[in-house]
Amino acid sequence: MTDMTQTASNAVSNLPLFFQQPVPLDMKRHAKAGLMPGQNLSFSAATNSILINAVEFVEAAKHYPIVFTLTDLPAPAVVLGLEQRNYFVDAEGEWKEGAYVPAYVRKYPFVFMEVPERQQFLLCIDEGTPLFRKNGGKGARSFYEEEKPSELTRNALEFCTAFHNHYQLTRQFAEALKASDLLTPTQSDTKLFNGREIHLGGFQVVDEKKVAAMPEATVLEFHKKGWLPLLYFALMSASNWRKLADMAAERDRSPKRFKAGA
Repeated sequence: MTDMTQTASNAVSNLPLFFQQPVPLDMKRHAKAGLMPGQNLSFSAATNSILINAVEFVEAAKHYPIVFTLTDLPAPAVVLGLEQRNYFVDAEGEWKEGAYVPAYVRKYPFVFMEVPERQQFLLCIDEGTPLFRKNGGKGARSFYEEEKPSELTRNALEFCTAFHNHYQLTRQFAEALKASDLLTPTQSDTKLFNGREIHLGGFQVVDEKKVAAMPEATVLEFHKKGWLPLLYFALMSASNWRKLADMAAERDRSPKRFKAGA
């Protein structure tokens, strides 16, 4: 059985998902460096789930099942495939047209790294991405211009700051879910047209019966904090398990259309 947390992108320990060589952006180190344009998303092809923030639920629920990790503090995530692969990225690195692209994917190759002793976060660039150019070059977008952060760097800082702020709000929602015991561990069991069975575990979901039985005080609390819609979006997203099963079946019918790991 495939576990939602067992993805090829998690193979490198102690690094954020997708990142190979995250390095803090620095004027001296990156004075000439830059990033080539383009948005090839092949880096996300080998993962079957991606964490999302609560603000993303309304769009994510239209395309993916929304689940929660089996960790001390549950974190919301979208399921992208029933196996160790992302069904929404094709062999050319293009995300499925019309499907919502999670913010975590869109902010790559930038990420915040915490420096506990300084109580601050540093904006980092993944020097392992094929788009990174140590000495810049034709077409590369510079990280610094005239010894100041370029528009590219300023936009990345703004996006990562917003992502981090939404993450903090999402943690509060997750803490409330755990405290109210509204989640239930489960697994997905799918049988395809050719008889192949796929089992995916390692996650939990919002329990509809528990939501229906919420005490009035809890309902009021969730309403005041704007969390009730999040519960409903998570419940509604369960219809997307069928979509994943159909995509898995399509991959079996046309294996030549999909490269390994894509």
